[in-house]
Amino acid sequence: MKTPEIRSITSIILLFSAVAVFFYLIAPDGGLLTYETLIFLAFLWLVYEVKQPAKSKILNKAILLGLFLMVFDFIIENGGYFAGLWTSPMTIFPIITVPIEIIVLAIIGGTAWALHLPEKFDKTYAAVEVIVFGFFGALGEYLLELNGMMVYTGGWTSIHAFFGYVITWIILFWVWYGVIKKRKF
Repeated sequence: MKTPEIRSITSIILLFSAVAVFFYLIAPDGGLLTYETLIFLAFLWLVYEVKQPAKSKILNKAILLGLFLMVFDFIIENGGYFAGLWTSPMTIFPIITVPIEIIVLAIIGGTAWALHLPEKFDKTYAAVEVIVFGFFGALGEYLLELNGMMVYTGGWTSIHAFFGYVITWIILFWVWYGVIKKRKF
């Protein structure tokens, strides 16, 4: 891994850790851990990434990855709900069972994530990111549970969530580098 990639991962770990500690300290029912807060934070990340030199050139492709993540998440979340593994009871508007806020979050967060990736695929970088996003995805769901925004049922646990996020991020890396980045749009 090159120095910029190490800085990128370090920044993500520090940022996500600070947000997680903040949300944990105010849980449960701290009032600030809301989908809207998560969307706002993802939007700030997206704005930061778009302002980086050369990122605007790939913005359309990054939006495609955000849309892919939205569709993928929609299928997985509804599948898990119908399989009796979880529910997300607190939403302003569910689409089938997926909170509209999660749909928006997936588009914005997926777009920001694509923009933050290095130009060329790096196995070590990808492996570290897969672990980081697996950990923070599972931790995020744990915090959502503490606040009643997500309920695990049917034996689903944070360990399952971790591996679910690992698989998701492996798929996202493949879609980004193996499909979207190779196409001319």
